Amino acid sequence: MQKIQGRLNLEPRIVSDERRIPSQRPLFADLMAKIEEDILEGRLRPGERLEEIALSRKYSVSRTPIREALRQLAATRLIDIQPRLGAVVARPTVGEVIDLFEVVAELEGVAAALAAQRMDAGDKQSIQNKHAAVRKSAQGNDAKTYYLMNGQFHRAIHAAAHNRVLADEIEVLDKRLAPYRRFITFRPGRTQEALQEHDAILAALINKDADTARAAMIEHVRVLGDDAVHLVKGLSIS
Repeated sequence: MQKIQGRLNLEPRIVSDERRIPSQRPLFADLMAKIEEDILEGRLRPGERLEEIALSRKYSVSRTPIREALRQLAATRLIDIQPRLGAVVARPTVGEVIDLFEVVAELEGVAAALAAQRMDAGDKQSIQNKHAAVRKSAQGNDAKTYYLMNGQFHRAIHAAAHNRVLADEIEVLDKRLAPYRRFITFRPGRTQEALQEHDAILAALINKDADTARAAMIEHVRVLGDDAVHLVKGLSIS
């Protein structure tokens, strides 16, 4: 009997979930977020190579989670993985950038129209607060803060549309456009133009005028006329 018990004691125990060794996923997910942030903030520019060895040294990790993080980022189209060259920050053509702006403009137009129809008192207050924050930040010389506040104004409208699928699609495309939207936002004279466009969007939302809100938002986001010319001249993309 004792021998049987001894053998039973040698069988592997089932380890509870709380005591399992953590998987690698949180590590590469964290790395993915850091690299994505560097791209969105402009620290990694379109066309720049993302060498696994350099990244592993920078983040003090092995190349395995780096490789997985890059693979996941490639799925979002923020980076491209090219034969013999490896991973590089995505570098779309000028035509593709303009196409992306047109699509985002239409989606944001839908979000504005839905927000005009669906927003509640909390949504309205949030949009008004973000609008005021954008105006306040425009008075200073902190371009980064202005850019962040501008994004929050747009996201408040997306939230007021109460359509998660729509908001998610806009977010995905916005990430691909971040370096180029930043360029347009900081173009000389663009700030005052944007503030006037925000005023028109806000007025339409408060008046629950879905058609006007949609048209005003499309006009605000889409790259047309002078903005397109400045984009072509100012961005070093082919």
